[in-house]
Amino acid sequence: MRGIALVLVAATVVLSAAACGGGGEENGPTPGATTSPAPAGSPVATPTRRPSVAPPSYCRQSQEPLASYNVQVTARWKGKDRVVIEGSAHLPGPGTVNYLICQDGEVTASLVWARQPTFEDGKIRAESKLVESQAGPTFDPNAHFEVVLSILGQAVQVPYFTIRVPVEGKPG
Repeated sequence: MRGIALVLVAATVVLSAAACGGGGEENGPTPGATTSPAPAGSPVATPTRRPSVAPPSYCRQSQEPLASYNVQVTARWKGKDRVVIEGSAHLPGPGTVNYLICQDGEVTASLVWARQPTFEDGKIRAESKLVESQAGPTFDPNAHFEVVLSILGQAVQVPYFTIRVPVEGKPG
């Protein structure tokens, strides 16, 4: 089941990248650039590129919910390696939760779903865990984190809304 969830997240990222015109990102500056050990005999480290997970525009998306949906969502750090997302919404029908976490405006692959997010009886519940990642920005515990969360209609998979929620607190 977790494998299916990860495949769905990856597919969403790819589709979002295509829809947002992710072309050309490869030649721009890399916010997630890291340094690697210098080659033998070289006195300085050389920067290496880490592929981005999705274009930065994904982290700026939002589609405000109707006031009648009464959406209330919070995201907060739990310990040093978990982000807990909780909330509620009064929607006209059933839905599914989809979300990604952004670090300083770029989608991070360092925080992945710890369990399948749920929307049941008007309650939103999700949790992410910190993992080592080879894509996106290097995890920085002092960065600004935001959750980009959508509730999709269950039958048609069209979003009722997409909101950005700041992650409260710091890991630790």
